[in-house]
Amino acid sequence: MTTRKLAPVLCAALCLLALRPAQAADDPDEEESDEAADAPWSLALATQVDQASTRGFMGELGRDLTANTAMRVTVDSTDFSSTNQAGFKSNGIELGASHEWKRFDIAGAVGRWQDVDLLTAKELKLGGDLRFEPWSVGLRGGYRRSDFDPFTSAAAVTLRSGIVVDAATRSSCKMDNTSVGADGRFQGDVWGAYATFMSYQYRDAKCSYLAGTALQQARVDRQELAALAGGVLDRLTAVATRRIGRDQTLLKSSIDAGASWKHDELIVSLDYSHQQEFLAGAASNTLSVTGTADLGDHAGVDCTIGLTRGGGVTQGGFVGFALRAKF
Repeated sequence: MTTRKLAPVLCAALCLLALRPAQAADDPDEEESDEAADAPWSLALATQVDQASTRGFMGELGRDLTANTAMRVTVDSTDFSSTNQAGFKSNGIELGASHEWKRFDIAGAVGRWQDVDLLTAKELKLGGDLRFEPWSVGLRGGYRRSDFDPFTSAAAVTLRSGIVVDAATRSSCKMDNTSVGADGRFQGDVWGAYATFMSYQYRDAKCSYLAGTALQQARVDRQELAALAGGVLDRLTAVATRRIGRDQTLLKSSIDAGASWKHDELIVSLDYSHQQEFLAGAASNTLSVTGTADLGDHAGVDCTIGLTRGGGVTQGGFVGFALRAKF
């Protein structure tokens, strides 16, 4: 049986485990307090695969420093080598921390991403949420610098300044961008919902290149960068809106929304995502269904089935599995 045929069966079987009768606790508040004290560590392992055999892996290790403060380290790896348009790997590591007050939460993270043979990015993310149960609203922001690996121009390009960059010229470029967004959530005893919007603002890239025997520098906009880099950036564009992995490579905007329903220890959620890529303006839409089951003993499992359309994605079906545990 193939992976695509087996995935729905596994999802259904794992999620049905959560329908077993839950063992009643004498004191729910005491049980929750004991869990926090006895299980300060958390571990999550997740994997995704799509129809083009693109594979992603995510691992996250967390530690509760106090009842209200936590730290985490997350590693990601996505293999696009099976995709003829892309053919590279994306790897990332992120260190984050969060703190909760009575009605206000704050979280931050620093990360480093490498799209092998294409670019290396460093980023800072911050966010805060105001909670008034069962609602919460928050703001998001971030900064990212992308350093492109040296590339060779495929054709002559005339910049706005009048400088002509000849074909076969070796160039190095770096580009900064900021991000800002908002998040709203509702989480009731049975139903839940959320919506998140992010917008990314890019500055002109700073490029240097060797013209004759002299090192030249110039600022280039989006169209000029795409013309200079040619097929190099085409590889990024091909996967920018694909819903495998977490690296938001050169997005212009994203909208995420969803709703969830809870029954005993089973949660079923329906999620929608719209993403628009920065360089070529390609856009995609993704719809997915996730089943989350509590397996007991501080363990749980998530199973996801989804489909992406647009953005150059011709085979957009994907499945994902995640295991979570506290100890």
